[in-house]
Amino acid sequence: MDYQKLRDKIKEYAGIPRVSGYEGEAVHRFADDLRPYCDEVRIDRIGNVIGTIKGEEDGLSLMIFAHMDTIGFLVSYLHPDGFLRLERQGGVPEKLVQGTPILVGSESGKWYPGVIGARAYQTMSDAERGKVDSLSTLAADIGVHSEEELHELEIEPGCPVCYYPVFYDMEDNKVCGSYLDNAVGMAQLLELAMYFSSNRPKVTLHLVGTVWEETNAKGAMIAARTAKTDMAICLLSPGCSDTPDLKGVSNVSMDGGPCVTVMNFHGRTLDGQVAHKGMLELIKSSAKKEGINLQRCVLRGALSDSAYLQLEGNGIPVLDMGAPYRYAHSPKEVISLKDVDETITLLKRFVNELDSDFSLDRF
Repeated sequence: MDYQKLRDKIKEYAGIPRVSGYEGEAVHRFADDLRPYCDEVRIDRIGNVIGTIKGEEDGLSLMIFAHMDTIGFLVSYLHPDGFLRLERQGGVPEKLVQGTPILVGSESGKWYPGVIGARAYQTMSDAERGKVDSLSTLAADIGVHSEEELHELEIEPGCPVCYYPVFYDMEDNKVCGSYLDNAVGMAQLLELAMYFSSNRPKVTLHLVGTVWEETNAKGAMIAARTAKTDMAICLLSPGCSDTPDLKGVSNVSMDGGPCVTVMNFHGRTLDGQVAHKGMLELIKSSAKKEGINLQRCVLRGALSDSAYLQLEGNGIPVLDMGAPYRYAHSPKEVISLKDVDETITLLKRFVNELDSDFSLDRF
């Protein structure tokens, strides 16, 4: 694959502000990109983008999906002197936000650059220098001097705020940037659409960009109702555990190939999923035929949309997989274009191996 083309599309998607619940620009951009390659493209009531490539009549249907939304913030209070108080939207790690560049959205749709302020080092006591300040004690700064100026810019409580988009190349086909996890998924879906538009699959293929993953993980559930799919693959990989701080957590490493999540579980909500045995066996055999190393992960403390999508209808077989990445939910993530490319190749093989004889039963 042309890595440059893939890189550029990831960069394009990563640069679109799309805080969960405020994904409108990404929704229409992604739908427009899919239209030349799909038999039908729909945007459902909540904003999921569903591109369909029809397979054989009376055959199975497969939904491959990636979420479009990102973590971020919402404006919660306007200070009289023009600063902003923010509330988290999704799983934002508070210890990383001080000094972080941001974009602040307005009710008119315009975005303003700013920063989440950090106290000057020399003004802190020794105890304060080692302390993580709560987001509620911090203020965002876009350079204005009064609440009246914020109103003039149409910045009000409820306006979205995201990390300022960053994207750059690293060594050995690695890229670093903001919100790469789901920008990569969208780029992979587009590549699959281009391929299967001229290499028609036996199954009906729904290529779906979902909303709401970062806030309630239920957007894909609604997409499945619209698409009426028989089975689904969530394009979301667990993070790498090859950095010094995560050694021993899992065997997942960058440049180690695509990774499938065998099990995930979220203790506070008692939700999660175990990979469908038939889908797991098919992805394993597909990887072997392509000569691709397939990594496995058991993940506790996190889940994906699959946890809820699998409960639809009579039960939908699901599998979570994707290209592993480093520094999840931080302002800058890192991913390998080699892993991204191999994930696309593996999914092409999986879809081509799938036919009406595949059993949807778990055992």
